[in-house]
Amino acid sequence: MKSGNLKPIFIILLLLITSLILVFKFNKVDPFYSLALRTNDIYFKFNARKINPQVELVVIDEKSVNVFGRWPWNRKILARGLKNLSLAKVVTLDMVFSEPTNLSADEFLAKTIEEMNNVVCGFFVRLRSTQKVSQDIIDIMSDSALMNVPEVVPFPMAKYIEPNILPITQACTLIGTFNTFADKDNILRHYSLGFIYKGDFYPSIGVQALRLALNQDAWISKNGEFFIGKRKVFTDETHSALLNFYSLKEYKKHMISFVDVYKKKVSPEYFKNKIVIVGISEAGVTDIRATPIGQIPGPLLHLTFISNFLNHELLKSYPLLDAILIVSGLLLIGITYKLFETSYVRIIFYLLYSAFLILIGITIYKYTSIRIDLFFPVINIFLLGLIVETYLSLVKSQQAKFLKSAFGAYLSEKLLDVIIKDPSKLRLGGEKREVTVLFSDIRNFTSIAENLSPTTLVEILNQFLTPMTDIILKNNGTLDKYIGDAIMAIWNAPVDVEDHPKKALITAYEMLEELKSVNETFKKKYELQIDIGIGINTGYVVVGNMGSAKRFDYTAIGDTVNLASRLEGLNKVYKTNVIFSEFTYDKVDFSDLPFIPVILDMVKVKGKEQPVKIFTILPKNRKSFEIKKTYEAGLALYQNGSFDKAKEVFSKIKNFPPAEELIKRCEILINNPPEAWDGVFVMTGK
Repeated sequence: MKSGNLKPIFIILLLLITSLILVFKFNKVDPFYSLALRTNDIYFKFNARKINPQVELVVIDEKSVNVFGRWPWNRKILARGLKNLSLAKVVTLDMVFSEPTNLSADEFLAKTIEEMNNVVCGFFVRLRSTQKVSQDIIDIMSDSALMNVPEVVPFPMAKYIEPNILPITQACTLIGTFNTFADKDNILRHYSLGFIYKGDFYPSIGVQALRLALNQDAWISKNGEFFIGKRKVFTDETHSALLNFYSLKEYKKHMISFVDVYKKKVSPEYFKNKIVIVGISEAGVTDIRATPIGQIPGPLLHLTFISNFLNHELLKSYPLLDAILIVSGLLLIGITYKLFETSYVRIIFYLLYSAFLILIGITIYKYTSIRIDLFFPVINIFLLGLIVETYLSLVKSQQAKFLKSAFGAYLSEKLLDVIIKDPSKLRLGGEKREVTVLFSDIRNFTSIAENLSPTTLVEILNQFLTPMTDIILKNNGTLDKYIGDAIMAIWNAPVDVEDHPKKALITAYEMLEELKSVNETFKKKYELQIDIGIGINTGYVVVGNMGSAKRFDYTAIGDTVNLASRLEGLNKVYKTNVIFSEFTYDKVDFSDLPFIPVILDMVKVKGKEQPVKIFTILPKNRKSFEIKKTYEAGLALYQNGSFDKAKEVFSKIKNFPPAEELIKRCEILINNPPEAWDGVFVMTGK
C-alpha cells in the first residue's frame, strides 16, 4: 500500500528548496558558500600529481637566516646568491625592494639583476598608501603591462602600488603583481592573473614568468578569456585561476634553501633552463598563507600556478554542470519515492547517491582536473530527503492511526505492527489469495436466549466472545466479523501468516479448552452450559473491503468461505465440536500438535457438486488413537457398501458420537439398499 502521493504543497516546497540552493551557490551566500569551499577542499587530499620538474623554489628559510641573520639582509648577499641562478630560464623574485638601503648594495643588486637578463620582479597592490610613486617608475613598469585589454573585462583595479626602487625597477626584465585574494573564509584558493593600474593591465609575476619562459605573449579576448600564447588559462567568474594544490610532501621536493644556492651546494647547472622562484618561507617574516592544504609559504602560490599551467592542471569548474547535479536531487527524490516504499531503503539510496557523487567527483578530478561542486548537490539531497521523509513519516503516522482504528479490533498486535510498518502488505482494493477460514457458532443459542433478559444475554455473549477472540488474535488470525453469537475468522489475510491451516486448527483446539473454563463460570453465575461448533476450510478467496462507498468491511468471499460455514453446521449432524476439510488437512503436519485428526466422512454439502473429505480432532492420548483406528476401519467398510460389518465395527465405539450417526445410517441402508453407492453422504440442509 503506497504512502500516498506527494501533495502539491510539498512538491512546491521541494522546488523552492532546490531553487534556494541554486541561489545560495551562485550568489555565494554564507554560511553555505564557505561550507562548500571547505567541503570541496577534500579534492586536494587525493592529488597525487607531481610538480613540473622545470619549476623550483629557492627559499629564504630558517637555515639561511641562521647563516646570514634576520631578513632583510644586505642586498649584496642576495645578489651573490642570484648570480648562481644565471643559467635559469627565468628567476622570479617574490619580494619587493621598495625602499633604498646602502647605495652600494642597491646598485650591486640592480646591476646583478640587469646582467642576468632573466629576472621577473614584482610589486604590491595597496588599498591605501602614503608612498608617492614617481612617474619614471610608472613609465618603466608600463613596458611590462599588457596592451589592448577589453574594458568590459572586470579585472580588479589597483588604486595604489608599492613598487621597487628606481634602479631595481630599471634592471628587471619584466614586472608583475604579487597580490592574491582569499575567499570568504580567508583561505587562498585562487590566483589573481593581474590588476589594472592607471589604465594599464599588469599581469601577476606567475604570468610574467611564463611569458618570459615560453617566449609567448599574454592576451585577453573580447569575452574575457585569458591566453598565454595559444594556451587558454581557465578562470572562474572572478577572472582568477583556480589553483590545483599539490601535497606538502611534493612541495618539499622542490624547495631549496637559499644558503645552499649561495654556497653552491646545489650546482648552478641544476637550475639550467628552469623557472626559479625566489621567496621567503621563514615564519618570522609572515609570508605564510592559509590554503586548503594548510599553512604554506606565499611563494608556493606562484610555483603552483606556474606548474599547473605547464602541466595543464589548473582546476576547471563548470557552473552549468554543478547546477544540473543540484537539480538532479529532485529527480532522485522522485525515483526513490516511486520505487521504494520503506524509508530506510530510500535513505540508503540517498546515501549511496551522495557517495556516488563524491566518488565520481574525485575520479573526474584525478583524471581531468575538473572540480565538481560536491557540497550543494549533496546538501540539496539531504534537505529534500529530510522534507520528503518527514512528510511521509507524518503520513505514515496518520496511516497507522487509521489502520489501528480500522484493524485494531480484528488483528493481533503482531500482525497490526506488520501492516503499520509496511502498508503495502494490505491491499484494500481486493485480491485473490489462499486463506484458512474458521466459523464458530453457539449450539441452540436461540433457545438459550429465550430464557434470558437482554442484559444477561449481552453479558453472556461478551464473556464468551472476548476470550475466543483473544485466542484467534493470539494465533495471528484476523477477526472478520461477529454474526450474532457466531464468529468468522480468517488466516493469511490481510497479511501473510505462515502455516495458517495449522494455526486455525490450534485455535479451534484452544477454543474448546477455553470453553471448559467459560462453562464453569456460566454454571456458577447463570446455571447454564453452552456448546459450540467450529468449521474450518482452506482455499482461495477474494479478500478486501466489501460494501458501499460510505460503509464497508474487510472480509473474504468465495466457495472456501461457504464450505467452512457448511462444515460448521455439520457438527450438528455428527455431534462433534470441530469439523475441517481435506483442504486444510492436507496442509498440516500433526506430529507436534496436542491432538490427532480423525476422518469422519465423505460428504456433498449444499451448493457443492464435488464430495469433500471431512475430519474432526481428538486429544492426543491412547484412547483417542483406539477410537481413530476403529472408526476409520468402520468408515472404510461403510464406504465400500459393507453396511452390516461397518455397523458391527461402529458399535464398538458407541461413546464416540459420529459412530452413533454412522450406525443409524448403516441401519437405514441395510433396510433400504441403494441401487448405486459411492460412499458419499449428501447434505441437504445448511
